[in-house]
Amino acid sequence: MIAPDDQPAIAVIPYLERLPEGLPNLPLDRLDWPLGRPARLAQGTVADMAATDHLITYPKTRLYLAPRGRRKARLSLMIVEPDAVHAKHLRLARLLHRRFFRVLTKNSGLLAAIPNGARFIAGFSFVAPSDEIAAEKTRMTSIIASAKRIYEGHRLRHAVIDEARALGLPLEVMGRGYRPIEDKTEGLAPYRYTVVIENSREPSYITEKLIDALRCRSVPIYWGAPDAGTIFDPAGLIECTTRDDILAALRHASAEDYDRRRPAIEANARLADHYADMHRRAAEIIRNAT
Repeated sequence: MIAPDDQPAIAVIPYLERLPEGLPNLPLDRLDWPLGRPARLAQGTVADMAATDHLITYPKTRLYLAPRGRRKARLSLMIVEPDAVHAKHLRLARLLHRRFFRVLTKNSGLLAAIPNGARFIAGFSFVAPSDEIAAEKTRMTSIIASAKRIYEGHRLRHAVIDEARALGLPLEVMGRGYRPIEDKTEGLAPYRYTVVIENSREPSYITEKLIDALRCRSVPIYWGAPDAGTIFDPAGLIECTTRDDILAALRHASAEDYDRRRPAIEANARLADHYADMHRRAAEIIRNAT
């Protein structure tokens, strides 16, 4: 998509971009342009962006203290990982927030402490938009799990799987830690329900795990953000705080219950499409603040 040349350009530095050349030397072709790329920036590096243009970056330690150098574009920071993972960046952003145009974060403490913070709920997705997914519900309940056991959510997934198997509860298990699947949609679209456990339980911390389930119109049996029911229609979620809550939801899963939830399921699929486009939402916040 081509953006107008007379408007500020907004680009996102991809999550895995390591900036080996230094930020001003980063080729523009390696950036994401969620609102379009103007013709004036069809080639070149970050150094060619104007002072009215914007870059959005995920946390990269070197950027807090790196000299501006030839970079003219304004820089904004986007903190999306759980606090346990990005605690260092929450501290640095509090101290060095003036280096950024905006700091996008879900963390209420950081938002209260700095004048240029903007509330931002992450999201992302590994599946297609909801209207492209044939979600014919022929199976009852699934869970997708890796072999990781680092965070509380990792360990809870394995505990739920072990207990469900011991009790003979209906739960089809897949993922790299169990039965690998080629396409995540395979583990979600045919199922009326899916157990969704975030890596940690923090306010407004939602990830592709929840977004993907909602796009596939699978009701999440959800352990994660305690305010998820204020972000999505709570009638389309089964919110859990303990392992026993999850097991109880597995026991009560039924085709009749799923059908009663259909209006909320459809509403949540549309909301999930919105939250899936994370870079576009971040860029729109920056555009509206300019």
